[in-house]
Amino acid sequence: MKNNYIIRPREASDLKDFVSLRRKVFGDDEGFIEFFDACFRDDYLDFLIVEDQDGSEVLQASLTQFDMGKLVVPEGKVSDIAGKSIEMSYAICTDPAARGKGYGSHITVYAREIAESSRKLSMLSPAEPSLINFYEPLEYKKFMYAEQGSVMASEHVDFEFSHLQTKVLTPQEYNNYRETILTNRVHIKLSEGALRFAAGLVAPYTSGSLPTLDAGSADWAGSAPGWEAESGAPDGSGFLLISDGAEPLAIAACEAAGADSLAAAELLTFSEDGGHKELGIAIAKALATRCGAQRCDYMMPSRFGSETSAALGMISASYEELAEIYSAATGECPPYMGFTFG
Repeated sequence: MKNNYIIRPREASDLKDFVSLRRKVFGDDEGFIEFFDACFRDDYLDFLIVEDQDGSEVLQASLTQFDMGKLVVPEGKVSDIAGKSIEMSYAICTDPAARGKGYGSHITVYAREIAESSRKLSMLSPAEPSLINFYEPLEYKKFMYAEQGSVMASEHVDFEFSHLQTKVLTPQEYNNYRETILTNRVHIKLSEGALRFAAGLVAPYTSGSLPTLDAGSADWAGSAPGWEAESGAPDGSGFLLISDGAEPLAIAACEAAGADSLAAAELLTFSEDGGHKELGIAIAKALATRCGAQRCDYMMPSRFGSETSAALGMISASYEELAEIYSAATGECPPYMGFTFG
């Protein structure tokens, strides 16, 4: 029997059912939904699939589309999609009772077409590798890559970290460092909403308080300033600038993921365009040790030719457009998405 449904934006009267669906599928509560709204303000839409069941609308699926930022392409490369805004399809979910009706693919294609109608790129980050095969027929291509891993805390690393120091950065300072590090790599420059959201995840806001984007900029030339006093949350969370006491080594967006673990949702080294894997792993181990965690989960950009990188970002562009900005030539850095917000 044909399903009688429509796809439409969420309205105020849908909040209760929307929260119920997100809680059922992802465990999100109303507080998280409100936090997301405060971060992105007018730069996102929730799309719903509602069925007509005996004259009543029943919510069956939803998708949140938000402004992730802009596609940055290194100098010397020319492409029609360079600089385009990216709409991220996020929290794609179907009520368990309605699965098998094709609602997940229908709402994903709908969101992609909405983005493309405004000359924007649509993007998504599959929660599981198996979902790549689901999204490829919907005109998404694997494009953004990263290294993900988990390391145990250890004082014994391949680098000298006896003078390792961390300094908490404002969101704007973090973003300035981030753009400098990723200059030679295709990447996404985060929107203000995405930056606020990331800041709230790594340093959860308190009631009535939301991370603000400081207008200051970070001066990273030469030695890193201000290392005479250690600063940072005792659990290692926040936007961090990491130094060996003489010069900056990396930046990281860290979150206390539990009583015994630390999550570096993003770790970028100042060397190798953000992707110095050995240095990144050593820093992850040291950070876990310093905050008393047993392990640190991390994500960082991939190197050329890496056999352990994962495709974390899929984008709605043609193969020709993507080849113009990333040809996988020897020494070329793979494109990097950044936060998956998973």
